[in-house]
Amino acid sequence: MTSAPAPRDLTEPVPVVNADFANRLMLRRIDRDIFTGHSRVGGAMRTYGGQVAAQSVMAAGMTVDDPERRVHSLHGYFLRPGKSEDRITYLVERPREGGSFSSRIVRAVQNGETIFLMTASFSTIDPGPEHQFEMPPAPPPEEGTADTMMGQGPTNGTDPRTDDLETSRKWIDLRLFDPDKPVEMVDGRYERMAWVRIKQQLPDDPLIQACALTYLSDLTMVPTALSPNMQMHDQLQMASIDHAVWFHAPIKTDQWLLFAQDTPVARGGHGLARGLFYDPAGTLIASVVQEGLIRGPRKKA
Repeated sequence: MTSAPAPRDLTEPVPVVNADFANRLMLRRIDRDIFTGHSRVGGAMRTYGGQVAAQSVMAAGMTVDDPERRVHSLHGYFLRPGKSEDRITYLVERPREGGSFSSRIVRAVQNGETIFLMTASFSTIDPGPEHQFEMPPAPPPEEGTADTMMGQGPTNGTDPRTDDLETSRKWIDLRLFDPDKPVEMVDGRYERMAWVRIKQQLPDDPLIQACALTYLSDLTMVPTALSPNMQMHDQLQMASIDHAVWFHAPIKTDQWLLFAQDTPVARGGHGLARGLFYDPAGTLIASVVQEGLIRGPRKKA
């Protein structure tokens, strides 16, 4: 895997093998710490949260001058649904530039309102003790069901992750197992698995790969939190509330990744989902936790 390049001037064309998906992550620099990008051209649907989070990571990474510092964690809150026909402006703050860590705060803004708020941390890769959970057994991807809805909840305007599904299907291959069957408790846990990959070849740039994984990480988390009670699917308002990702190892999102997920609890109109991304060699490359909104219709005043 190659080292991250020096900060890029993304007003220039992106040097990728197939630019479609990578260009969805790219931003234009307006000032030193101000960037802008499109969520999706055309249409009045709401912006997919994973893309806003991915572009926020890109904005943060473009302000980190040390190529040896890689993003190792992000924590974000989805505050308002974004509008996919409008540009998004990303405002980056630099609260700390330490000897081995760079901390960043990113606000994604549309029409003067913050739609997403994220903190991210970048660090050097240092030697230290190692351990990880083993990769769980899973059927191969070809035995899974291709998810034509990209793992999303209802498309009735209540879910801010609603996206251009035709475009997403062109870029993303998501394979689920028993997607229409409620997840049952086994050994005290509700678990589900999926295989996912970007269909197009992406560059080895660690920042682009981290952004791509962030994009993928929001696809199935709310449905996972609902999976033990999916018979209630059509009765609920669903949305991502907050999202966290930790990056553990080099990422290659244009190969199959196993996304092993579970949901420890749902209560009070919220549901919690956790996920682990494994590469084909069984290396745990990233961990994800998300709280989602899964509640019935609220009574109007």
